[in-house]
Amino acid sequence: MQSNEVNNNKLIDDSIILIVDDEPINATVIEGLLASHFKTHTINCGEEVMSVCDSIKPDLILLDVMLGSMSGLDVCKELKAHPSYKDIPVIFITAIMDQEDQNQCWQAGAVDFVTKPVYGVTLLNRVTAHLTLKKQADLLKQQTQQDSLTGLKNRRSLNTTLTQNLLLAKRHSQALSVLMIDIDWFKQYNDQLGHQQGDNCLIKVATEIKNSINRPTDTTIRYGGEEFLCILPDTDIQGAQFIAHKLLANIKNLAIKHPTTESGIVSISVGSATLSDHKNFTPENLINSADTALYQAKQQGRNRCVCIIATSE
Repeated sequence: MQSNEVNNNKLIDDSIILIVDDEPINATVIEGLLASHFKTHTINCGEEVMSVCDSIKPDLILLDVMLGSMSGLDVCKELKAHPSYKDIPVIFITAIMDQEDQNQCWQAGAVDFVTKPVYGVTLLNRVTAHLTLKKQADLLKQQTQQDSLTGLKNRRSLNTTLTQNLLLAKRHSQALSVLMIDIDWFKQYNDQLGHQQGDNCLIKVATEIKNSINRPTDTTIRYGGEEFLCILPDTDIQGAQFIAHKLLANIKNLAIKHPTTESGIVSISVGSATLSDHKNFTPENLINSADTALYQAKQQGRNRCVCIIATSE
């Protein structure tokens, strides 16, 4: 039993709790109960919740039902409709709790509620329980969305990750670029050296791409076979071109021997697509545009990059 408690404590260490309450004294009391156990952040209105989630990425939200112009129920519904935040557990805090109020909390998407006045032990236990469940679910999700060979995210995670980045790019009017990367003449590499060596090559290339695309907000995915895809938020076409050339140079510097190429080493081709505006774009638009650019790079002789502005068609 003690071992399980230790594991749970490790699981929820450094969790971030967002407290949303328009009564300063209530927010102060709640923060005082939790601050010694978790990282806390407090705001006083519902309209700020989405932008704060963008910046601090909370693990759990404590939400007062009775806020100002935007009620806690409406905030919760907005969170649950957003692909980036729908899995964040929301615990309502309220002084009014008849059966109808409880039903509205559940219907809005809450996982639990606590009544005012808040009792410290009850609040801490409920927060800890829901954080533990959330972290366990996140761990399972991570395992199902990870490529077993390279350790990168797998294609199953692509649509969710790219959709989230598109939404953020639109909200903040920022650029977004996608790189499609393919190892040149990889079938011939496998045919000559065998699949074990092929797997070793994939691991080395994947590791170098991951190390080169190293901002916390960037995402590297094994798209399939010898293809990789990188999602680069807040990156315009010039930035994407810089990253693409960096990748070409870094893979070349690995000097992985390839017996059937003119250079004698493994190289890559890169196709880059950058969001041109924020209307009518889907993940498929960006991926198709990057794939078109990759095709052009291969047609032009491989071991190069082609960077284009994405189209929404």
